[in-house]
Parts: sequence; C-alpha cells; structure tokens
Amino acid sequence: RAVWCAHVEGWTTLHTNCLQSTRPANQQSCFRVCDWHKDLYDWRLGAWNQCVPISLRTGRTGVCLQGEEGIQTREVNCVLKADGSAADDAICEYFEPKPRQEQACLIPCPQDCVVTEFTPWTTCSKTCGLGLQNRVRSVVAPPLFGGLPCPNLTEFQTAERPECKLPSLPPPPTSSATPSRTARQARRRKGKERKGNRDPEMRELIKSKRNRNRLNRLEDDLWNIEIGYQYRQVVCVHRNGSTVSL
Repeated sequence: RAVWCAHVEGWTTLHTNCLQSTRPANQQSCFRVCDWHKDLYDWRLGAWNQCVPISLRTGRTGVCLQGEEGIQTREVNCVLKADGSAADDAICEYFEPKPRQEQACLIPCPQDCVVTEFTPWTTCSKTCGLGLQNRVRSVVAPPLFGGLPCPNLTEFQTAERPECKLPSLPPPPTSSATPSRTARQARRRKGKERKGNRDPEMRELIKSKRNRNRLNRLEDDLWNIEIGYQYRQVVCVHRNGSTVSL
C-alpha cells in the first residue's frame, strides 16, 4: 500500500515533515491459499450442545403438547491437521463452505412419574398392643425429560389392638394319692398323742418336713400368675431430632 505525509488540511507534503517513528508500514506478510493446502487444513467440528428452548430467546411460553422447539449450537473452526492449531477460516472456506453452527431440535414434553394404586394395608405386625402396617405401590412409567419424580412407594402406619393376656393356667391336677382333709386331721391327732414319745432327732425331722410343706404351698401360688406382653415404639429420627418417615 502507499503511505504519504499529508497536511491537516489534506494536501500532501514531504515525508520529512512527518514524524518518521510513527510512519505506518507500507507492506506486510500475507498468505495465499494454494490447491495443495487442501491436504493441510480442514474444518474441526465440535459436538452439538444441549437443545435450548426457543422460548428462552423469544419469551413465548405455552402448554407442551408434542414437544418444544429448540436450537442447538456447536463450535466450528479451521485448523491445521498436523497439530490442530487454529488457522484463518478463509483458508478452509477457500475449499469448502463453513459448516452450519446452529440447527433446529425438538425437546420432548416432560413426563411425570406414573405409579399404581396402593395395595391394601397388611395385617398388624403384632397380635396385640401397638404394631405396624404397610402398603406398597409400583412404578408404571419412570419420569422422563425433567418430569416430576416418583413419590414414596411404601407407606407405614401404626396399628393398635386391644391389650391381651394369656388365660390363667389351670391348677395342678390332684392325685388320687393326695390324702383328704379328714385323713390329715386324723394323722395330726395321732401325732399329738405320740408327741410325748418324740426324741430331739425326730422333732428336727418333723420341723424340716413342715418347712418343705410350707414351701410347696408357696410354689402352688405360681399357677395363678398371668403372663402378658410388653411393647415399645421405635421411630426414625433425623440428627436434628425431628421425626422422619420410616
């Protein structure tokens, strides 16, 4: 290119009248595409980005019926094949038009999770007192394209039944060998008649026998004890102390 020195009013003057240190260059290196450059340069295509709804650009919103229109973009650059370094797009455009950087796309409508109805509540886990019941449901269709997630598939609830006690055990059967009350009284009278003839050793034997009989009578009371159940409540809690779902 030509470079000259000009007056502020527009007419040219000698080069020496201008500051030489600020003189612009009158030539520069350039690149001319040759046919054999086709083997050295090519377009590098990036992956398509996520489909962005057009409504984000235009502000239009509506009910999604079959899908929502969107736009995808990608990076397209001219590079040197040898090392992948960037080159001027004009080199690649000399041989092939630049590939498109945008394309239309379709975003499917969000599909919420679909579940079945709950099964009936199970029977109480305890035969009496406080127990648990649960019911379940299954997933028919999972959520797709940002739809609502599935709700809880299992539910629990406490179930309380009336307190119960086992019936009292029957008294021990009486043996035919057990002496009747009349026989015991007669034997007691005979014992008193022979009391004067007892020696110290005999009296100790009779005393120990009485003690055993007294203990046997105490053990007979165990047949009247009623057996019951104890229960407790167990809950699931968060670290902050609040009760959460089981």
